Amino acid sequence: MMAGGTPNLWRNLLVAALISIALVSTALWFGTEYRRTADTTAAVNLSFRQRLAIESVFSEMKDGETGQRGYVITGNPDFLQPYNKALREMDGTLANLSQLLKNEPGTARDLQILRQLIEQKFVEMKRVIDVRQRQGLNAAASVVMDGRGKQLMDSLRTHVSKMVMARNAALAQDLESESNRTVHTLEIIWGGVALASLAAFIIAYMLWASRRDSYTAQRQAMDHLTRQTAIFKNTPSPVILINPSGSMEILNPAAEHLFGYPSTDLLRRDISIIANIAPGEGAFLDRLGVTGDHIAEPSRPNVGARRSDGSVVPVDITLGVMPLEDGIHIVASFSDISEREKIERMKDQFLSTVSHELRTPLTSIVGSLGLLRGGVAEELAPGAQRLVVIAESNANRLIRIVNDLLDVEKLQSGQMTFDFQPLDLRTIVEKAADAMRGLSATRNIRIEIGESDGPVIVRGDGDRLIQVVTNLVSNAVKFSPEGSTVSVLCGTQGSHANIRVADQGPGIEPGLRERLFTRFAQGLGSSTSATQGTGLGLAISREIVRNHGGDIWLEDAAGGGSVFAFNIPLWNVLTGQEDLNGAPRLLVYADAVGAETISAGFAEREIRADAVSSPEAALAAIEGRSYVAMVLDFQFAADDALPLLGVIRSHPRARNLPVIAISSEDPPLEAAQTASLDIIDWIEKPIQSARLSDAIESAIKRTSGHIPLVLHVDDDSDLLEITAKALSGLARIAQATDVASARAFLAEHRVDIAIIDLALPDGSGHDILADLNARQGPATPVIIYSAQDGGLALARDVEAVLTKSKRSLPNLVETVLSIVERRKGEEGL
Repeated sequence: MMAGGTPNLWRNLLVAALISIALVSTALWFGTEYRRTADTTAAVNLSFRQRLAIESVFSEMKDGETGQRGYVITGNPDFLQPYNKALREMDGTLANLSQLLKNEPGTARDLQILRQLIEQKFVEMKRVIDVRQRQGLNAAASVVMDGRGKQLMDSLRTHVSKMVMARNAALAQDLESESNRTVHTLEIIWGGVALASLAAFIIAYMLWASRRDSYTAQRQAMDHLTRQTAIFKNTPSPVILINPSGSMEILNPAAEHLFGYPSTDLLRRDISIIANIAPGEGAFLDRLGVTGDHIAEPSRPNVGARRSDGSVVPVDITLGVMPLEDGIHIVASFSDISEREKIERMKDQFLSTVSHELRTPLTSIVGSLGLLRGGVAEELAPGAQRLVVIAESNANRLIRIVNDLLDVEKLQSGQMTFDFQPLDLRTIVEKAADAMRGLSATRNIRIEIGESDGPVIVRGDGDRLIQVVTNLVSNAVKFSPEGSTVSVLCGTQGSHANIRVADQGPGIEPGLRERLFTRFAQGLGSSTSATQGTGLGLAISREIVRNHGGDIWLEDAAGGGSVFAFNIPLWNVLTGQEDLNGAPRLLVYADAVGAETISAGFAEREIRADAVSSPEAALAAIEGRSYVAMVLDFQFAADDALPLLGVIRSHPRARNLPVIAISSEDPPLEAAQTASLDIIDWIEKPIQSARLSDAIESAIKRTSGHIPLVLHVDDDSDLLEITAKALSGLARIAQATDVASARAFLAEHRVDIAIIDLALPDGSGHDILADLNARQGPATPVIIYSAQDGGLALARDVEAVLTKSKRSLPNLVETVLSIVERRKGEEGL
């Protein structure tokens, strides 16, 4: 591909547009000049016609006077014809003259004087004619001799001459202006010719320079392409170029060697033949998570890639985006991790063996040293006592290392168990800080705990969370200079609780940041005795936090140092389900293979699947958790299917639970049985993921439509649990223990009913009531359930006001049921 070989369309269009504009402008200018010349010609013609019209007026007056004098001398009326003609046509002649002079400045006054002189002349000639007719020649000659007629004719002649001269002057001025404009036009034309010549030379030079640059760019592009091709072919890492549809376009020799295919066998074939990097359905780039020029997850670790002989090789895949003219292409780089996996397995096996074999003797050693230090055998000398203390301390350190190794093994294998309970993170922070104060005192480091605005309630394993915070504080103390401060802050942000541990140490070197939360990661400064460790603490902390549904990360502290922070979801803003992220859950009744197949279809969605393989396990799961639907494999359940459905339908928590049946053949039940058991869909094997997805979506919509969402706000965790059990199967229960968590939940969810306690640790239930009306409208039913007396005024604004007592819980359930039944009636259900 030639760099710079593609013309710039917009630049060429711009040049063409400028040339067009220049040509159009020149044409318009010439048109304007032509019109000006035509206007000058028209002005000359008009001036000539004006002068003829003025002279015509005077000529007609002279003809009239000649006819009058002939009549006076001869007395013959025939001599009056020119006079009568002038008298008859003079108005038309003057009107024509007025029309010709209407746009000429200063002519109105001249025309007025001309009319007056003509009228006076006609009056004088009429008087002479009348005298000749009544009194004869002598009397008329006497009138003529008085000179009045001659005086008027002279005045008329003078005025007409003046008007003719004025028209001649105006014409001369127009001709002079036109002459000047013609000279100016010639100057412009010659200037344009000069500019056009200069532009031609410039354009010629630019075309030459452009061709020269294009040639240079093409040579450089060819050199660059040659180098890239050489790198692509000779790089030891397998690389494949994938087009937007998911088909392979180019493979380098390393990829051919790794997968055992000649490149010609794989061209235009889907990448899934080698590795399924984009599972699911839909467009390849959408499944891959491509947005613009960004991939949501560019690294795909430990993927099983298939060779041509059918064997599977574990690889790490790194994906990159390459925008080309025919769309977004994907560059996939593969790393064979077979040897690494083998080494990892050997190391894990070794660590497991060593850890278990060391634990028992170390426990005996620590116990024996403790007895010696306590003087059970005999009182030790001070020197011996000091040696025992040192030995016991280091033995305890070895036990901590062994425990870390065992924790890593459990986390890797998924065998670590967690005891999730609602707890206040502030207590976790205080216990962890207290445990570290002895270490911090030895280095004169102060541990400072920031105050939070209120309780930070989460659902987690207290001992494991203490382990995380202790590890972060311990690292901060170890790497901080003496006399400094380690700050621990516990707070909330949105729907998560945050803990931040900040130190004033030297920070984390760049080379360590990328592998900071991996096993055995230690910095350059960790070799001193004061900072020795296993390098497992952060890796363990990360896995513990992830098992709590959170994340852990590193930040640079303002002014120097590091900040280690992690977050986990707040218990108060959950949707009432026991899983940490509140995702919809399915109960899958199938064998292990079937359950894995069904669950895999929802691995990338916010749906969780719990697999059971016996009626007892199914009932236990329903007893402990709410589900949106049950997927039942009739072939696996066999004769237990119908009894199991009957038992499930009799359970309060599952009487409305939708069932999706899986079968390898047509439905084994009659239509009436299917309806009575509320089986919403039958799906034949092999399972089509799209069909199953549609069925699950229908179940979710149905569940959310029939079971109301109730928000219960109370700071008494026992009462929250009792109320949730009382309403089990009747409603979905969301719980909040304070005003802040209730507001956070209402900001993201619309509730059908709210149960509110007035006395809360961070405010009053009245605040939630006002916020509920503002966010979701006054139509949302509210039940005040409190030990305080709400009063009559409050009763007018809510559905019911119940006072806590021994008999109030049944009343609360009845109130909720009545609201649900009323809403169903209003909606026509």
